[in-house]
Formats: sequence, C-alpha cells, structure tokens
Amino acid sequence: MATPATTGNVQALPHRVSFRGLDIELARCTPTNRQAVQATETDAAANPLADLEALEERVAAEAAAKLAGDLLRDQRPNHDIEDALCDLRVYLDEHFTQRKLIRLYGR
Repeated sequence: MATPATTGNVQALPHRVSFRGLDIELARCTPTNRQAVQATETDAAANPLADLEALEERVAAEAAAKLAGDLLRDQRPNHDIEDALCDLRVYLDEHFTQRKLIRLYGR
C-alpha cells in the first residue's frame, strides 16, 4: 500500500505533527522534506534540519560567550547579564525556528 507522501495525497496526512520541537503541517512541507520528516521516525540520520541545528548550537554558544564577556568586561551587574543572555536565547530561538520552518516548507 502506498503512503500519502509517495502518492502526493496530502489530504490524508495528519494536520499537524511535532518534529524536533516544532509544530509543523506535513501538507505544507516539500515532498522531499515530508518524506524525510516521516523517515526520522525510524532513521534519525534522515533529519532534514541537522545542519541548521548544528549551526544554531554554534551560533548560540559563540553569541552567548561574546555577550557575557562584553558585559563582564563592562562590570555589569549579574542580573543584567542574566537578562541579556535570556533575551539573546529568546531571539535566537525565534530566529532559528523561522529558518527551520522556511527550510521544511521550501520557502
């Protein structure tokens, strides 16, 4: 029996699925990414977002280190440093969430 992803029948797909912390609509994904998302259930190496996730971790670590270093150099209070690091994390989370959705949806 053919799966909806191989036949192109996106109407039979679940409306929303959780994938790598994202709530996505499979029907909006490109056919290649849709198949990759479904394949990750059995093969983690099929993750179409692996390179973006690696970039996200690297950028977050580098940005947090730079920001914390600059604030410590300026002798800012600890609560200012914590607030700035939290704001940075929120900003980067939103940024990379959008990049991941753009990748999955092919836009």
